Amino acid sequence: MNEKFFDLSREKQDRMINGAVEVFAKNGFKHASTDDMVKAVEVSKGLWFHYFGSKLGLYNFVYGYSVKYVILELSSILDADERDYFEVVKQMEFTKMRIKKKYPYMLMFLEQAQRETDAEVRAQIAEDQDFYNEKMNGFLKNADILTVEEKTQREKLKKLVQYTVNGIAAEQAYGESDPEAVYKEMRNQIEFIREMVQEKSQAENKEEKVSTVAS
Repeated sequence: MNEKFFDLSREKQDRMINGAVEVFAKNGFKHASTDDMVKAVEVSKGLWFHYFGSKLGLYNFVYGYSVKYVILELSSILDADERDYFEVVKQMEFTKMRIKKKYPYMLMFLEQAQRETDAEVRAQIAEDQDFYNEKMNGFLKNADILTVEEKTQREKLKKLVQYTVNGIAAEQAYGESDPEAVYKEMRNQIEFIREMVQEKSQAENKEEKVSTVAS
């Protein structure tokens, strides 16, 4: 990758990155066309190849850039001392909302890359992909649903939260929906689940106290 890319204005860098990640996210590596990138950001094909050498070089660059950007954003916003699962998920979704406002297709691109089948691409991004997966898993590693004692129930509730968040995200059109509105819906649903869990826990504790007094 030609380091002179970073001599371009920040605005032009972002336009090119956005154009590339959108085309790769929608089409995968094999079917992605640099002609579509040219149309998306009005930068000549020759300039793309001047900076990145090839389509593979471009994919490798924008993937590495996306990984670093997303992890940096999450690391800077997530509270490292927070242990409440609901709060950590809300913080993660808030960060994703911020990312989508600047790079609408970046998260979709990272998801698509997990399903990429081209052997040469997979070999190129393997190290960055391992780093990304490790970090993403680590953000939730120490978070738990503190009001539920039984581990199997906690794991089921975590899945419910993730299914809810993923379901809301799947209903949205990348690059077209309002990231703030999507985040608000996710936050409301997460709070709804949390309130149900708290109410159930309080009811169980009340029943336990009544049973203890009666005995």
